[in-house]
Amino acid sequence: MKQIITITLLFIIGTSCSKKESSTYNIFFEIEGYADSTKFKLLDLDRGLVIDSQYVFQNRLEFSGVVDEPFIARIHTIDNEWLVLYIEKGITNITGKKGSFRFSHFDGSELNNVMVKYRDMQKDFELRRDSLADEVFSKYYSDAKGNELEIKELQSLVSEIDKEIFEIRKSSIETESPSFYTLQELYFLRNQLTKDELTKLLQRFPSNLKNTKMGEVINSFIENKRLEIGDKFVDIKGLNVEGSEISLSVFEGKLILLEFWASWCGPCRQENPKLVKLYEKYKDNGFEIYGFSVDDNISSWKKAIEKDKLTWTNVMDYEKGSYSKMSALYNVQAIPSSYLINSNGIIEAKDLRGEQLENKIKEELNNHGL
Repeated sequence: MKQIITITLLFIIGTSCSKKESSTYNIFFEIEGYADSTKFKLLDLDRGLVIDSQYVFQNRLEFSGVVDEPFIARIHTIDNEWLVLYIEKGITNITGKKGSFRFSHFDGSELNNVMVKYRDMQKDFELRRDSLADEVFSKYYSDAKGNELEIKELQSLVSEIDKEIFEIRKSSIETESPSFYTLQELYFLRNQLTKDELTKLLQRFPSNLKNTKMGEVINSFIENKRLEIGDKFVDIKGLNVEGSEISLSVFEGKLILLEFWASWCGPCRQENPKLVKLYEKYKDNGFEIYGFSVDDNISSWKKAIEKDKLTWTNVMDYEKGSYSKMSALYNVQAIPSSYLINSNGIIEAKDLRGEQLENKIKEELNNHGL
């Protein structure tokens, strides 16, 4: 476990032309250290789907297909080594080896060349951060005395590394020619930048990139007020599993837990059984849960609802998925993320879990006579 923080939403990519034309892509690998017949899977991160799988033969591997627009993907080995890359039209050559697969070398792909430039600038920081995160995780679950102080010191070091990484990523947006990669970086950093910074950086991009799903979400962050505790809730809407539109405001007058989640989010799925118990315990006392999914795969979302036995209202944006303006209204960048809204429509708390959440629910139900 490299981080004990909320999973950050990993989403991407828009279009560089107004007219979509399918083109072929070919990815050729030369990789060392893997036995013949080792299986590699190609995962479309935008849709959360495995779209291809191939086997190594004589240190070579190839993926090919048709692409309408560039998108970000990840290639996994059976031992869970991975490589992030962009899939775009044309030929991409990659060389790498077992043990450092995620730092493989690219040739022939403009998007990947820019990505690799900044990936490699962050490499030492990332490896150091991973090592520190492992230490935090080990000490967190250790019974040894005095670990709390050590954990705080380690977390402080992680924070310093995060600042260095942030500056590198921000510099890519400021200095490189506008592209899907730099727009993606702006999308990921949107919560860490001021509105003025976001506005200035977004202005660097041409209209075809501004009008992508990512560009629209960034613009929503600029235009909308960042909601805080004490603010009036903002209404959002989505389609439920039957395809019917349901708004958050339908439940106004009740104590509402607005829960942003996704089927692929491990911490979200681990939290669901606890929410099921809370809902069963307090639903007859004026407590409601409104689940908004940032899934891109409708089928996976429906299966997760059924498997986790979620009986409260669950909706998602069928068209835009993880790029929905609805979640952007609540500044959602990482999930799970939640807002507790009282019967007067005022945000009372954010991101409470476990005992803290139940205590707040009981307090609010008592205070408002529900």
